[in-house]
Amino acid sequence: MALTWSLADIADWKSVCNIEATQDEPMHGIKKGDTLLNPVTSALIWHSLNTGIGRITEENAGEVYARISFVEKLYGASLLNSDGERPITMNDIVVHIGLSTNASFKAESRASFLKRHAARKLDDSKRYFENDRKKALAEAVA
Repeated sequence: MALTWSLADIADWKSVCNIEATQDEPMHGIKKGDTLLNPVTSALIWHSLNTGIGRITEENAGEVYARISFVEKLYGASLLNSDGERPITMNDIVVHIGLSTNASFKAESRASFLKRHAARKLDDSKRYFENDRKKALAEAVA
């Protein structure tokens, strides 16, 4: 199933969720002045899969922020800018209240969220260790 989203319930969604292209990018079919989806909005749409929360509301905004912050600590910041990595901020969440996706119609429990990400991080770290160890052993034998 494709990920779909709605920006309609975000206050002032046109200015929050859109940016204007500042230069031509022919390789991407973008012309200066084109309206593009704000990278923060895009990141939050995709984070709905990570967080297990399909709609940002006044009531769950703190939990959304906490989960995204947790995920960014495990895997790195969501955005890049000229200064390097840029994490999602509290303000990013607040101005996107009303964003909804079809990622999850009922929010995933915190326990399930933590279990899913802890298992993934542990599996990734174990795989990294095993691959690095095999590489080191092969180099030692050669």
